[in-house]
Amino acid sequence: MEITMKKSVLYSLMAAALLAASVTFTSCEKVSPQGVLMGNTSVDDRVKQSLVNNSFYEVAWDKELPDTVTEYSFLVGSDSHITFDPGRLEEMLDISINDGDLFCCHLGDLADTKAEYYYNTERALYLATEKWQDKYLEPYFDEGGEAVIDTLFFVDPRTGCLYRKDDMSIVPIFLPFYPVVGNHDITHNGWALYSRLFKSSFYEFTVKVGNKYDRFIFLDSANGTLGDFQIEQIDDGVFWRDKKDIRNTFVFTHTNIFRPSLNEFASTYCREEMYYILDKLADWKTTIAFWGHVHAWDERDFGGVHHITMPSMNFVDHPNGGDDLIVRITVTGDHEYKMDRLGLHCKERSKQELEELEYKTSTKINN
Repeated sequence: MEITMKKSVLYSLMAAALLAASVTFTSCEKVSPQGVLMGNTSVDDRVKQSLVNNSFYEVAWDKELPDTVTEYSFLVGSDSHITFDPGRLEEMLDISINDGDLFCCHLGDLADTKAEYYYNTERALYLATEKWQDKYLEPYFDEGGEAVIDTLFFVDPRTGCLYRKDDMSIVPIFLPFYPVVGNHDITHNGWALYSRLFKSSFYEFTVKVGNKYDRFIFLDSANGTLGDFQIEQIDDGVFWRDKKDIRNTFVFTHTNIFRPSLNEFASTYCREEMYYILDKLADWKTTIAFWGHVHAWDERDFGGVHHITMPSMNFVDHPNGGDDLIVRITVTGDHEYKMDRLGLHCKERSKQELEELEYKTSTKINN
């Protein structure tokens, strides 16, 4: 009888938790037992599509710095949750362009999943791309010294990467912006919207400095797991394709490993998978592993790896902004880097201001 009563209490608590979830989230959203919003795609499906897209699309991935350049910087942000006003993303991109960062990375939950929100995200990236092109790109000349005008090729002299100003379908969008997918990016069939814009949730690139390379690895953990197929690809050596002389490795994914505080979610990976991830980060000799998802800052060293969990950039969590919402990493030498936390302070704009910038300011109600 006592066992039966305990089970009854347990089931009542579970029912109450599910009822609370149904109130918190709309009927169109699914909540996993771990409390993670779930979409209608599996991580295996997304990684398989990513591998096809990575081989199909023209991609300006790898970068090679001139011999005279010995250091570079990049920005990292997380959890923008863009709806009608992508102002915080705009602000981050403006900082990057104005300060000369080589690229930006984003740790997932870029936009809350509605078509209008992804339109606004794409519009913000397009406007930033125009600024970036005007500042950095130069006409590309062939070996005979003639400008290649017929294909509208342009080159970033800092990296030698070629871009076509007339083709917005290449990956990534001209602006060097590298996101990973988050759980909010895949709800309501959101992967269709995300993949149309970014094509891939699983990829890597290198930055060559002198005769050594820094490697940047992006993993799909939007479902709170790496999944069987992604782990198979990792174990098959997908990130050791050419045995380059790697001096630093930086890894980016959405779902966190460490718990920033008692008020934050613990990792949703199963224990064995969490051990696997930590072992793999150590095998890669990872310099920094970046995590998002819990909207809270955490910084620690574990297993010879520096781990950074990022706060959110969005207006809901930080209506007045903050002095430490994004991070700049300046890579200064072999296994040496400098970290600076930077602020975002823009306020939400009026409907009129957004419409003047051609952003969507209303959305259809989902049934």
